[in-house]
Amino acid sequence: MSIARILFTGLALACGATFAAQAAPVMLNIRPGLWEMSTQGEASGTLPVPPELLARMTPERRAKFEAAMAASRARMSKPHTSKQCISEASLKRGIDVDQDKGEHHCRETVLSSSSSVMDLHMECSGGRATTTGTIHFQAASPQAVTGTINMAISDGAHTMTMKRVIEGKWVAADCGDVKSFGN
Repeated sequence: MSIARILFTGLALACGATFAAQAAPVMLNIRPGLWEMSTQGEASGTLPVPPELLARMTPERRAKFEAAMAASRARMSKPHTSKQCISEASLKRGIDVDQDKGEHHCRETVLSSSSSVMDLHMECSGGRATTTGTIHFQAASPQAVTGTINMAISDGAHTMTMKRVIEGKWVAADCGDVKSFGN
């Protein structure tokens, strides 16, 4: 799951998703429109990679793969800023949180919610690895959001943990060329 997808999923869940078998959470009070999201984080551990995939790689290919993973981890520790469009419709609708796409099944659960704070738990299973994590968002105002994302991906033998800190600020009511996720 990409960082942009995690950010949007968490923010959309925090803003308006309703969940089966639970009372509807209170929507996080933020403005729809164009948002600038800044994130920075870190990763540690080893990404679960199927041993048979590694065994099929030539030594040169495996060295390139490991270098690419190290470069990806280094990029993750650097600040990243992106623009995201949060539409009124996506705020009201939320996201299909009980995703079942192929062999991966993800479920997000609201742990607590108010107009200013939202805490979620996410768990994805399928294939060889399981992903679990928590997402916390706080709306200081309708134009400012902060948050943290803590995730772990594990196959039982190898585990990679990722931590992200998020700061978001509302930029404009009109998203311009930036498309809304989920629409």
